[in-house]
Amino acid sequence: MKLYEVQGTYGSHKTPTTIYVAENSRGAKWYAAKGSKNVNRTFDDIEEGVDIETLRDCDTHIANQPINSLEELEEAFNH
Repeated sequence: MKLYEVQGTYGSHKTPTTIYVAENSRGAKWYAAKGSKNVNRTFDDIEEGVDIETLRDCDTHIANQPINSLEELEEAFNH
Protein backbone atom coordinates (compact mmCIF):
# COMPACT_ATOMS: atom_id res chain seq x y z
CA MET A 1 0.00 0.00 0.00
CA LYS A 2 1.41 3.35 -1.05
CA LEU A 3 0.37 6.28 1.17
CA TYR A 4 0.71 9.89 0.05
CA GLU A 5 -0.95 13.28 0.28
CA VAL A 6 -1.57 16.02 -2.26
CA GLN A 7 -3.08 19.48 -2.16
CA GLY A 8 -6.43 19.73 -3.89
CA THR A 9 -9.91 21.24 -3.72
CA TYR A 10 -13.50 20.23 -3.06
CA GLY A 11 -16.97 21.73 -3.37
CA SER A 12 -18.48 24.34 -5.66
CA HIS A 13 -16.21 27.06 -4.22
CA LYS A 14 -13.08 24.95 -4.83
CA THR A 15 -12.13 25.01 -1.14
CA PRO A 16 -8.42 24.13 -0.74
CA THR A 17 -7.60 21.03 1.33
CA THR A 18 -5.11 18.26 1.86
CA ILE A 19 -6.13 14.97 0.24
CA TYR A 20 -4.89 11.77 1.91
CA VAL A 21 -4.50 8.79 -0.44
CA ALA A 22 -3.89 5.05 0.05
CA GLU A 23 -3.15 3.31 -3.28
CA ASN A 24 -2.98 -0.46 -3.73
CA SER A 25 -0.90 -2.36 -6.28
CA ARG A 26 -3.83 -2.65 -8.72
CA GLY A 27 -4.33 1.13 -8.94
CA ALA A 28 -7.35 1.49 -6.66
CA LYS A 29 -7.06 4.54 -4.43
CA TRP A 30 -8.92 5.22 -1.17
CA TYR A 31 -8.88 8.94 -0.41
CA ALA A 32 -10.26 11.49 2.03
CA ALA A 33 -10.17 15.26 2.31
CA LYS A 34 -8.66 16.53 5.55
CA GLY A 35 -11.28 16.63 8.30
CA SER A 36 -13.78 14.46 6.40
CA LYS A 37 -15.31 11.16 7.52
CA ASN A 38 -15.99 10.23 3.88
CA VAL A 39 -13.43 7.82 2.46
CA ASN A 40 -13.94 7.14 -1.25
CA ARG A 41 -12.37 4.71 -3.71
CA THR A 42 -11.45 5.55 -7.28
CA PHE A 43 -9.21 4.30 -10.07
CA ASP A 44 -8.67 7.88 -11.33
CA ASP A 45 -5.29 9.59 -10.95
CA ILE A 46 -4.97 11.76 -7.85
CA GLU A 47 -2.29 14.40 -8.37
CA GLU A 48 -1.38 17.83 -7.00
CA GLY A 49 -4.19 20.31 -7.58
CA VAL A 50 -6.90 17.65 -8.01
CA ASP A 51 -10.54 18.72 -7.69
CA ILE A 52 -11.96 15.68 -5.89
CA GLU A 53 -15.46 16.52 -7.13
CA THR A 54 -14.34 15.35 -10.58
CA LEU A 55 -13.10 11.92 -9.45
CA ARG A 56 -15.24 8.91 -10.43
CA ASP A 57 -15.83 7.09 -7.16
CA CYS A 58 -16.63 3.38 -7.23
CA ASP A 59 -17.01 2.76 -3.48
CA THR A 60 -17.34 4.72 -0.26
CA HIS A 61 -16.84 4.24 3.45
CA ILE A 62 -17.73 6.43 6.44
CA ALA A 63 -14.95 6.60 9.04
CA ASN A 64 -15.72 6.70 12.76
CA GLN A 65 -13.82 9.96 13.13
CA PRO A 66 -12.58 12.75 10.83
CA ILE A 67 -9.46 11.88 8.82
CA ASN A 68 -6.60 14.26 9.64
CA SER A 69 -3.52 12.22 8.70
CA LEU A 70 -2.29 9.40 6.49
CA GLU A 71 -2.23 7.12 9.54
CA GLU A 72 -5.92 7.81 10.24
CA LEU A 73 -6.77 7.09 6.59
CA GLU A 74 -4.91 3.79 6.74
CA GLU A 75 -6.73 2.86 9.94
CA ALA A 76 -10.15 3.73 8.46
CA PHE A 77 -9.34 1.83 5.26
CA ASN A 78 -8.29 -1.29 7.17
CA HIS A 79 -11.59 -1.55 9.09
